[in-house]
Amino acid sequence: MSTHLKWFRRAVWLGILGDWVLTLPVIFAPEAVLDFLGLRATHDPVWTAFAGLLVFLLSLFYIPGANKPYRYKLNAWFAVLARPPGVLFFLVLYPDLYPPLGIFDAVLFLLQFPLLLLVMAKRPAEEPADPTLQAPPTDRNALWLKRTLWAGIVADLVLGLPAIFWPEKVLDLIGMRQTLDPVWTAFAGLILVLLAIFYIPGANQPYRYRFNAIMAVLARPPGILFFFWLWPDLYPAFGYLDTALFLAQFPFLVMTLQLIPERRFRDTQVFDYRGTSYRAVKEAAFSGPYETLPFHKGLGPSTFLQFLNDSARNMHDRRDIRPRYDKLIHAMGVCYAGIWEIDTDSPYTGYFAKGAKGLLVARASVAGPLIKQGHSRSFGIAGKVFPTMDPDAWVWPGNFVTVSDLSGSRAPHVLDIEMTNFPKVGTSPVAILINRVIFRLMDTRPGYRQLFPLSTLGVAPGDPVVTPDLMRLRPAAGTPRVNARDFRDEIRLSGYPGGKLVYDILVKDFGYQDWKRIGTMTFTEDTVSEGSDKQLHFWIPRDIPNLPKPAG
Repeated sequence: MSTHLKWFRRAVWLGILGDWVLTLPVIFAPEAVLDFLGLRATHDPVWTAFAGLLVFLLSLFYIPGANKPYRYKLNAWFAVLARPPGVLFFLVLYPDLYPPLGIFDAVLFLLQFPLLLLVMAKRPAEEPADPTLQAPPTDRNALWLKRTLWAGIVADLVLGLPAIFWPEKVLDLIGMRQTLDPVWTAFAGLILVLLAIFYIPGANQPYRYRFNAIMAVLARPPGILFFFWLWPDLYPAFGYLDTALFLAQFPFLVMTLQLIPERRFRDTQVFDYRGTSYRAVKEAAFSGPYETLPFHKGLGPSTFLQFLNDSARNMHDRRDIRPRYDKLIHAMGVCYAGIWEIDTDSPYTGYFAKGAKGLLVARASVAGPLIKQGHSRSFGIAGKVFPTMDPDAWVWPGNFVTVSDLSGSRAPHVLDIEMTNFPKVGTSPVAILINRVIFRLMDTRPGYRQLFPLSTLGVAPGDPVVTPDLMRLRPAAGTPRVNARDFRDEIRLSGYPGGKLVYDILVKDFGYQDWKRIGTMTFTEDTVSEGSDKQLHFWIPRDIPNLPKPAG
């Protein structure tokens, strides 16, 4: 990293942190902050607080330019050039009221601008345009995302530009409560205009400027909370405007970004699947064993949109091993190799039929970051059944996913937690949001994982297929329990007789009360590895509605 680049990042981050220190308390206590700083008291705290909120949101757009100025050139330039308007506002347009704020912006600009010029003078060669980052011609979601983002940009400019110079007249024209302190209303108008400028790259190229597109949408809910909750009954129309824009933009944002390829991994072959071998999958999944158990953060505010993308991709992407990626829900797990065997008569076909025996790669994991004993844990096992006992045979494996109650269980041992392919959601607000709301965007019956990938294994084209509705996994009778804080220590095979862990396979149809045991999964090898946590992938097919079968 060059010295100029290092100091540019520091200079921009200095401005970001300065903005946060000033604005976050202003949102909630504007009078107290101005009094503490010895500045002129505000006569209309709602506009001072709103200006603080807008400056905080604006500073978030500086972050990509500070961290990756070559990748986010526009953000880097805008982050620096957003300072002179503040200088002109407080030292020229509205002088003698808050000159320290103008001086603050002037110092940051004089520090950042020369460094930006030096950084851009030595920028690396441009990468060729990546066609995978462009919307397909038939992608109407991307088109409507652009239109709804531009609707918000135009609305902000129409309100913000005249408010900079004539704040009282603008409020009077639209029939709003008059401002008691025009300088803060005008300053809010200025920041609203600067925010709109930052939205433009995301509105024009949402794949190229993902951060700007995402933040242009997510900047609306803070305005809703501000005008409806923090400062209610003063300017509700602005809250309604942000609500309407967010409801129009968010669905198109989700649909547009669902299948964006992960460019940093050159992961562009989502639909190109031609099968695999057990040996290839096992070697990749067992690669990179950890010396100590890692903790992966998983889902967080910065990865929420990636979670939406991954949830949609799982229903289309049949690959068994992907380029390195972060699992966001089941981030930590134990990988197994073993045997799938059906040893009991059943009415089902494929690898639910008696005599079916195949190699198996599976991964046991807990959803979320609460993985220790005593926490409420949702435990699951996903697996790949290979319709062969030849580790080098090239086949299409069948995937299955089983999970316990999605709100979790406080059972001291994860082996005591029941898993099915149709788990209950429970009462956890997070589980309800993910499964009742987010997954509902992707599938017709969220949480239900079809079993036909197993019932069709080995079945000739045109032959009848009979699939159980439900599958349950249960440790074989007599399996001892291992007491360990981390579930990964609990389920390592070294803690079980003969270094093996056996699960019974139980199935039934809707409408039937009793489960029927039809076979076993026997795990004979295990690992905790980067390949398992970061590359092993399980395809989840879209739901195919099937009516409950009557009992009898």
